[in-house]
Amino acid sequence: PSLDVERLSQMKVLLLGAGTLGCGVARILLGWGIRKITFVDSGRVSYSNPVRQSLFGLEDCKDGGKYKAVAAAESLVAIAGPDVQSEGVVLTIHMPGHSFGGGKDGASEVEAARKDITRLDKLIGDSDVVFLLTDTRESRWLPTVMALARETPLINAALGLDSWLVMRHGPPSSSLSSIADSSSNKQRLGCYFCSDVVAPENSTRDRTLDQQCTVTRPGLASIAAGMATELMVAMFHHSLGHCAPAPEAKRVGSNSGAYAPVDNGTSASSSALGLLPHQIRGTVATYTMMTPTVPAFSSCTACSDLVVEEYRKEGFEFVKSVCCDKDGSHLEKVSGLASFREEANKKLEECFDWDDDEE
Repeated sequence: PSLDVERLSQMKVLLLGAGTLGCGVARILLGWGIRKITFVDSGRVSYSNPVRQSLFGLEDCKDGGKYKAVAAAESLVAIAGPDVQSEGVVLTIHMPGHSFGGGKDGASEVEAARKDITRLDKLIGDSDVVFLLTDTRESRWLPTVMALARETPLINAALGLDSWLVMRHGPPSSSLSSIADSSSNKQRLGCYFCSDVVAPENSTRDRTLDQQCTVTRPGLASIAAGMATELMVAMFHHSLGHCAPAPEAKRVGSNSGAYAPVDNGTSASSSALGLLPHQIRGTVATYTMMTPTVPAFSSCTACSDLVVEEYRKEGFEFVKSVCCDKDGSHLEKVSGLASFREEANKKLEECFDWDDDEE
């Protein structure tokens, strides 16, 4: 294949999360010759981390633990040499339902949040691609919105107990509309939140510490990290980059339930490194994978045009309103999800509004 090694060597990659997935992705990025890697994480290395997170050792756990982002960045330099330009940034990714500014030091909390949000927005805007590798569902909301507002490609990876998900978020509508090739499929691909009918909220509320932890089989992170990195590299070898369409679903023979993507080089989704699926979902319960395509939801609480434009217009104040809203109603109103649900409920009521005379 025609590899653009020079482009890879100059790419600036942002890893949001320096845990098991972040460490795995970073190591594979080094293998592809990528040397400009920035980590964002606010956690510290604990004694349970080194067996699962490949950039840390026991020395990183002493005296309360080094910040993960800093330790991971230092480890990359130790592994690959001084030509690695790696930075660790310690900041909090603010999340829907996780309020701030209401305590006795409210003013300082708000100012600290403003600095974190401003810094994160700049980091995303200055990067060529973002990997979203955080733990909780709601921690993925703000980076999703920012990446769209900044038109920065984003690769998302998430783990379950015995399953994993890797996906590339679709570009903003403005990016698709600028594509000159009228023959391209300009259907916007969905984001991590497009299948939700409620706004993201505080998933740690009323849960014990062990319930908040992600419990997953040890081998999954390596699989997901490898798939996420390979998908990103292939995406940048497509002429349309993150605007590339997903493969068309083609059934196999008379089996209406079987879909076997084949890359013969003629698909609009083909890159120099193969097809570019929208999502890759796998499980080790049955050792299978599938590559579904999910279109963008017009009332999505993260990637809808209404939400992205509200963030572009209001910035920090919009994020603050979403984070300090306990029930998600503000975000559902801005995105149009509340109206969508109300209309859907009316249609449902009409379906069951039977007239006794017609029965």
